[in-house]
Amino acid sequence: MIDYIQATKHLSDKDRLFLGHCRLEAEYSSGWQKYWLQGCEKLEIWYNPSLNWMRLQGSIMYYWQGHNFTYDKKGFVAAIDHIIKIIHISIWDAMIEAFEYGVIMQVPKKPKEYIKRHSSIPSEKLILNEKPKDKGNFRWWEDRNVCNKMYDAAQNIKKKQGLQRKEILKESGWNPEGEFLKWEAHYLKPEILNHGKGLLLADLMKPYWENVFKEDLYVQYKRLIPMKSLITPTNKKDLSSADIVMLALAEAQINAGENLQEVKKMLYDKINAIPEGVLSKADKDSRKRQIKSLFDKLQESPESEWDLSEKLEKALKAE
Repeated sequence: MIDYIQATKHLSDKDRLFLGHCRLEAEYSSGWQKYWLQGCEKLEIWYNPSLNWMRLQGSIMYYWQGHNFTYDKKGFVAAIDHIIKIIHISIWDAMIEAFEYGVIMQVPKKPKEYIKRHSSIPSEKLILNEKPKDKGNFRWWEDRNVCNKMYDAAQNIKKKQGLQRKEILKESGWNPEGEFLKWEAHYLKPEILNHGKGLLLADLMKPYWENVFKEDLYVQYKRLIPMKSLITPTNKKDLSSADIVMLALAEAQINAGENLQEVKKMLYDKINAIPEGVLSKADKDSRKRQIKSLFDKLQESPESEWDLSEKLEKALKAE
């Protein structure tokens, strides 16, 4: 689904931009004027009369239907056509300066559990960002071209939407008891998708580019690493306090790039480093046998339970 967009157009001499239905909010020394266009939610219209530029900025779906939980291509087109009628100029030929493309997936566990168990591949050189106020429900990874976001898609609905709109969202598939995770790419330089050439607003609606966005959204996800998992024993006797401590330690270390043998060696080295006056050789050998016994129970899961690849593929096919 397409969400936020920033699209700019250079007006021709024939264009007569009409802002009579917009509310002026601010004027800047740069020459830009900021207006609000009120729909279900506000949409920004920027105008620079000296340069003869105008810019549309914001979420089309929030403007048109008051939320971005669902997306409808026909609705997006209708919203743009409606805006065109209001401002009296076509904007389908506006240049896209930034936009967001993402999908929502229903997941079995709380979204924050998936969010905290993802990190970026070091070679991708993505910068991790998150804010304490989000309490683990929102995290993003970015470089100069794209900002990849993973967040709880139901948070805004629960906190910001009124009762009437929540009822409408239920009819669209939102379950207040369900867990919904959104994976979204905010393209800061959309031209990276087109070999350095710019995209027009109209391009966002073309089937070819929709497929490009879907493919790239999946590629962007594969720049992350879902946390590897160890198989938790199902027998109570295999889950002593020592077993649980070892599970947590081993899982943390394998997600730091080590394998189980390296973790065991690290613990053996720690034992060997303890002075003979504290632990004798027999004591150390006994501790090593205990550690070996604990490690013999550990099994690495062939697949991470936090990997969203399959769910993402299904969501993209359903778009």
